Amino acid sequence: MLKKGSCFIIIFTFLVNSGLIYGQIEQEYLGVIKLNDSSFISYRINLLENNNLISGYSITDIGGNHETKSNITGSYSSKNNTFSFKEVGIIYTKSQIDDYDFCYIHFNGKMNNVNSNKNIEGDFEGRYNDGSTCINGEIKLKNIIKIEKKAVKIDKLIQKSKSIDKDIKSSVSVVQTLDSLKMNILKPDQNLTMFSSSSALKLSIFDAGKVDGDKINIYVNDTIFLKNYIVSKKTKNLIIPLNSKKTSIKVIALNVGSISPNTAKIEITDQKNTINTLTRLKTGEKTLLTIIKNN
Repeated sequence: MLKKGSCFIIIFTFLVNSGLIYGQIEQEYLGVIKLNDSSFISYRINLLENNNLISGYSITDIGGNHETKSNITGSYSSKNNTFSFKEVGIIYTKSQIDDYDFCYIHFNGKMNNVNSNKNIEGDFEGRYNDGSTCINGEIKLKNIIKIEKKAVKIDKLIQKSKSIDKDIKSSVSVVQTLDSLKMNILKPDQNLTMFSSSSALKLSIFDAGKVDGDKINIYVNDTIFLKNYIVSKKTKNLIIPLNSKKTSIKVIALNVGSISPNTAKIEITDQKNTINTLTRLKTGEKTLLTIIKNN
């Protein structure tokens, strides 16, 4: 999904060749979208191919202020050697929601063989829900497994290099950078908007790292829902009723424990989707979740 006006640049310089795998095998691709105004936006897709039908999701502006996850559907034709997918609905977005007129990516490209070791590259069209065009551009994606293998090689070269200072070696890791892109960080004063058709939502809260006494409050529609809770390895499950069109959930850090910052792994689950998030807050800081009911 492209939120109109997005212009964030994340360029992956270590991308390598990739390809779709036939059968019910999940594959991830990472790369960039180049818009017609020459700006770049990071882009990731997760695909499941089954009998020439494609399902999965996309993530745009990974780790950015406009990070958005969308459902995708598509198909592969061995007869015509074509591969296509389109975004069909928003799961969540960190963009400010002024209206719900999102720009969805529609991609059509050539692929000689679904088992071949090829990149996903080509032009795409951006379309609103009514079918009218918005932002067009070009997609350049590579297989995440291939990227991770090359990242390991780059880290080894960095560590072996005699011309790189030891302090730089200890602070630079391409592998860790890739891992950080997989984490959905809820930043201070950031609002993640999730779209749901469920009547209730489950929050599963736990400490994914070292337990250090981090304490939080959780408010639902400005009413305290969980008070003075110390995050632990044991999962705390909360059922949040979605009784109105919009439900607001606020997480406030009450301290930073023995290790700064205050961190809590929060899994957000409805009937269709699970969103894995991680808070990183200082004392007194808050992050927001807004749940909007689909009709």
